[in-house]
Amino acid sequence: MFTGIVELTGKVVKIEKDRGNIHFTIETPIANELKVDQSMAHDGICLTVVDVDKEKKQYTVTAIQETLDKTNMHTWEVGYRVNL
Repeated sequence: MFTGIVELTGKVVKIEKDRGNIHFTIETPIANELKVDQSMAHDGICLTVVDVDKEKKQYTVTAIQETLDKTNMHTWEVGYRVNL
């Protein structure tokens, strides 16, 4: 369950389009605590971690087309600060 409390922020460092989906790589100090398949809120949007790079303190989430259509994620750019 998500509390809605913003604990910290992350920075979008990479964006990759994959057909109708978009993979967002986010840099944050807690990346080394995350695991693949773990869910986390990003600006209130629940996304699943699909990759973790502990050395770079980065992780990747994927937004499917429906998520992109119903949120503002399609406006995110490299450098965007996201509430986690």
